[in-house]
Amino acid sequence: MRQPLTEMTAESIQPVFWAGMRTPFAVAQRGSFKGIRPDELLVMLMKEHRKKFLAAYQHDGGPQDLVVGCAYPEGEQGYNIARIAGLGASLEVPGMTVNRLCGSALEAAAIAAAGVSCGRTSAWLVAGVESMSRVPRRGANFSESELVKAAAPQAYVTMGETAENVARRFPRISRAAQEEFTAASHAASHRAWDAGFYDDHVLPICGLRRDESIRFPVNLEKMASLPPAFHPQGMITAATSSPMSDGAAAGLVTSERFARASGARSFLRIIDTVTSHVAPEIMGMGPVHAVQKLFARNKITVDSIAAVEMNEAFAIQSMACIDELKIPPHIVNTMGGALALGHPLGASGLRLLMSLHERLKRQTPERSATNLGIATLCIGGGQGIAMLCEFITAEESHGKRL
Repeated sequence: MRQPLTEMTAESIQPVFWAGMRTPFAVAQRGSFKGIRPDELLVMLMKEHRKKFLAAYQHDGGPQDLVVGCAYPEGEQGYNIARIAGLGASLEVPGMTVNRLCGSALEAAAIAAAGVSCGRTSAWLVAGVESMSRVPRRGANFSESELVKAAAPQAYVTMGETAENVARRFPRISRAAQEEFTAASHAASHRAWDAGFYDDHVLPICGLRRDESIRFPVNLEKMASLPPAFHPQGMITAATSSPMSDGAAAGLVTSERFARASGARSFLRIIDTVTSHVAPEIMGMGPVHAVQKLFARNKITVDSIAAVEMNEAFAIQSMACIDELKIPPHIVNTMGGALALGHPLGASGLRLLMSLHERLKRQTPERSATNLGIATLCIGGGQGIAMLCEFITAEESHGKRL
């Protein structure tokens, strides 16, 4: 519900993310979700989300709007999937679908955070979904504009080409190093699942209990034998690219006051979100500019950050961004990344927020200097998005500010 201006306080307009829940991410086209419509997958997830977080749905009218990220909102993901899935889940909310390609779900959370901050409403349901099995990349009727190409010849560059372009700019990052980075992602994902890291926020559904793309132990010899995937003389392979995936994610962006009243024990304060742009042909470098902008706006440095969740579109892309930003590798994707977990485009941004929340929560007893984290993704077309968050418990929240 909207707060009257006279009643607005910092706690009533401070946006927080909590109540994250996602499906396991399935291998596209041959995995567990290949026969499931994306709208129905999202309906199933949102029904379970409501059951688990019923107190939030019952408090003060519950979420008042729904924003869903989807990179290719057509076919079974079309007709404003947010509203359609909301109806299918019997939710009393309107709905809006947002498309910022790989950054769609994080953009959905940013839109909701802005809505809380301006007092539009104190509770939003945010989600993301993508079926790369049932809706083709670039869409079913992809068409290039000659007018656009005349102004921007690389506007329609493929993602594989962009990865090869980044590799050429960073010759010091060898193919072998990329394969080792990929192997580390699989190993970290495997360890995290075995340690129960994902148990609380991943919903077993349709017979799938874990993310389906994880390979462990990793066969580095087999990985090294793979041919280049995008260019005969290139170095990017299927193994060092994020797998095509199917999946959905959901969570709540509410005011801090709403979260505490609904029983949230901890949450991520959403401090700031920025977007950036780079040349389309090096789209993987988008996080560099977004994170630099985030640092400058908030007058902080990488030393202020305890954890980073960076989407691993390609090994080379993530490694180059980490290198350029001078981020200590030991704070990045410590529980695995998209190379292993999967990358259903429209849902990945919320997966990052859930992992960030859980990581910061688990390191809370040991933290001293900082409890700040960043979620960031590169985006097709030459964009980047980054969100700065602060982990805090409900008990700590009164009066504490960045």
